[in-house]
Amino acid sequence: MMYATIRIYSQAEGLADAVSENRAEIVDLFEGVPGFHGYYMVETGAASAASITVYENQAGAEGSTKIASDWIAANLSNLAISPPQVLVGEVAMSA
Repeated sequence: MMYATIRIYSQAEGLADAVSENRAEIVDLFEGVPGFHGYYMVETGAASAASITVYENQAGAEGSTKIASDWIAANLSNLAISPPQVLVGEVAMSA
């Protein structure tokens, strides 16, 4: 069983680029939580983005939002990034 968290940022200009530039640091943070399977950042528009984290358990998936929020607050305070809409659930299918 796997769980995923999807964070949808409606206002996030520069977020996808900043995450890409700091990939190793961010992945290390998510990998620090047991059960890590993957992290994805999707640039959904010029000023919007979505991220997805996947874990073996619900606790890991839910905890990933605090990791993301803390990293953004510590590293991207100069950008106007809206709080995300957060969705967490069991992965029904993967390929």
